[in-house]
Amino acid sequence: MQAIMFAARCLGVSLAVFVLLYVILSLAVSRVWPLFSRMIANLSARRSAGVLFVFRMFPVLVAAGFTLAVTVPSFLLLEPRTSDEEVGAAPLLLGLFCLALVALGIYRAMLAQRKTSQALAEWLNGAHQIESPVPVPVFQTGAHAPSLTVAGVCTSRVLVSETTLSLLTDRELSTALRHEIAHVRSRDNLKKLIFRFTTFPGMAGLESAWSEASEMAADDAAVSSLSDALDLAAALIKLSRVAAIQPSAAFASALMPSSSASLRARVQRLFSWKSQTAAPSTSRYLLPTALASLFCLLAGYSSLLAGMHAATEWLVR
Repeated sequence: MQAIMFAARCLGVSLAVFVLLYVILSLAVSRVWPLFSRMIANLSARRSAGVLFVFRMFPVLVAAGFTLAVTVPSFLLLEPRTSDEEVGAAPLLLGLFCLALVALGIYRAMLAQRKTSQALAEWLNGAHQIESPVPVPVFQTGAHAPSLTVAGVCTSRVLVSETTLSLLTDRELSTALRHEIAHVRSRDNLKKLIFRFTTFPGMAGLESAWSEASEMAADDAAVSSLSDALDLAAALIKLSRVAAIQPSAAFASALMPSSSASLRARVQRLFSWKSQTAAPSTSRYLLPTALASLFCLLAGYSSLLAGMHAATEWLVR
């Protein structure tokens, strides 16, 4: 019985600490991301998308890392196993709230996945696979499907409407397909699934900023010369004239943007394309920084565990 109570207290305290950190950090991120976005405005689109994704994941990563590395060890090492202390009301309520938040995230992810599967099945109705140089199956669809999109999280498929095939030249189509393959390589649809799972109010703006950066990053990956950039811009302009409103799905990355403002920004960016020079690599600083952070953590780890245990003792009461 004591072992069960000990495990229950450990679980309750761990969930309580996790959800407290997650909520506090998520509130902070949802408030400061516009300022953070302006700070990285000079980075390339690919790096901006990467940084915005990490910033979006920061609350859950830090909360999970701190809980596993500090909260759980402090409880296991410093909490007496023979104590008859019961789970307090605060950790119990916070733990239930944490489980409800996780359940909500799972529900949102499953619902979005089901809707995407239904939309994909509808788009593929009557479609047939066509030959393509890209390493992902490409299907020709009817007019009821998006003009050009890549759908799926685990298994990706590119859908090209018959209208798109009739409008675009071979060069324009090839460049547009490379744009979609860039989304596959970046696993952008998987990142959208993670966004649904790690739900929190106020993150829509940050996720939208990431989406725009990821589209521009895919544009950059698709073009290697001014000619390629003009081909992709021409494809966007042609398709915008015949497909003003595009059907969409949660886990699909379409070539056509959802707003005219995004379309104008991407086209203007492609028209003014310049060769991307490699920015100075910062990877050489990562290992020394990580080692220094690990050394500082280990140096004060015992004090951190003691302080965390004292905090959890207060929380349990």
